[in-house]
Amino acid sequence: MSAPANPGKTARLRDIESKLPSVCISSLVKSTFVKNLALAGSTIALFVSPAIGGATSPVEIRFCPANEVRTYPLESQRDLQSLLLHNAAVINHGQAAISVTAIEVELLQAGQVLDVKKLNTKAIQFFVDCGAKAQAAGIFKQVAFQFCGTDLIGPSIKLAGPKLEKDQALLITSQIFAFRGARDTLRVRVHGNVGGKATEITSTLPIESEFAKNTYIFPLRGVAYVGVAASFHTPHRWVIPEEFGLDIAKLGDTGLSHKGNGTRFEDYYAYGADILAAADGRVIEVASDQSEDPSAMQRPDETQEAYFARLQKEQAERLEKGSLLGNFVLIDHGQSEFALYAHLKPGSVHAKTGDHVKAGDVIGKLGSSGNSTEPHLHFQLCTKPGMDGAGIPVNFSNVTILWADLPRPLQSGDIVIAK
Repeated sequence: MSAPANPGKTARLRDIESKLPSVCISSLVKSTFVKNLALAGSTIALFVSPAIGGATSPVEIRFCPANEVRTYPLESQRDLQSLLLHNAAVINHGQAAISVTAIEVELLQAGQVLDVKKLNTKAIQFFVDCGAKAQAAGIFKQVAFQFCGTDLIGPSIKLAGPKLEKDQALLITSQIFAFRGARDTLRVRVHGNVGGKATEITSTLPIESEFAKNTYIFPLRGVAYVGVAASFHTPHRWVIPEEFGLDIAKLGDTGLSHKGNGTRFEDYYAYGADILAAADGRVIEVASDQSEDPSAMQRPDETQEAYFARLQKEQAERLEKGSLLGNFVLIDHGQSEFALYAHLKPGSVHAKTGDHVKAGDVIGKLGSSGNSTEPHLHFQLCTKPGMDGAGIPVNFSNVTILWADLPRPLQSGDIVIAK
């Protein structure tokens, strides 16, 4: 969630935690070895979508997030949309084993199937192997918010497949769609055999294409660089709570986010900038006593590979300590929309728990506390507080996007002017 301090590189925000030891496990969590730790005690509630046959069916399909899956524009003028299904788990609760032979993920509009992704035995085996390795490595505990706590895969459930015995599950992750127009339903079809007889289990999930209900202004003044947004080539999109979150910095005349060699926080153009409440709301939690660590920034003589290797180890320590957010303000903006403003400067938080704020009020200053590799603001909107919910896409009422032909939702790499 930051930019390199090396002045020879173009400034770009990135996550330090997206590289896991194996390609298989990283495909499961993608970049979910992530920047932000769920607030203390957080879990994401999961409401099981029942499989055909009702609640007593021995085999079910669970989704995470469970209430809906959201789209985000790829290209607004051409009505091109994107959708990411984070998790779908096939769980066998019955005594009879089921052998999964094929899985289909479908997108529908008004009952008509318009898009289908088919997973054959080779693709299913890939997820079987990934799931077993991730479970053995403790990934589901380390980044529980990416898998809805223990509601998706309970403590007694073992990831396996393609043959699933009692209390075994097959987890499918990161299914991506791009399409033109509207879709209202996602459906998963699981084909298999039970006792030599063909069977099919299905479950559906609503598709939501609306943006946030409230009106929001951009949380910084003036010109800013949105290094990370919901674009697939940057890491937020792959993480449930921050799927539509932003990492925001400022650039100088050279196109970099800092002057000099970027070894001091004060070298960064965004450092100390006022952070604004994006809408009216009530402050429900703050932290202002977390320190900033200059060693988290890339050294001028440090290669990118060496930098990431060093930070992976440091991030694991922060994850264990629960200090990834750094200083933050968490605001309830109403209508089940909660904004997190993270990595603020130590001692700069103006707001207190219980305060009522207005859009544009200064709530703190931009910093580099917590799991931050350079000064920037992490902003996300969720259905529940902090990391305890699913991301919500947001448009800002007061921004112009440089070089955009018409107003549109933000994409990674945009330069915006907040009026």
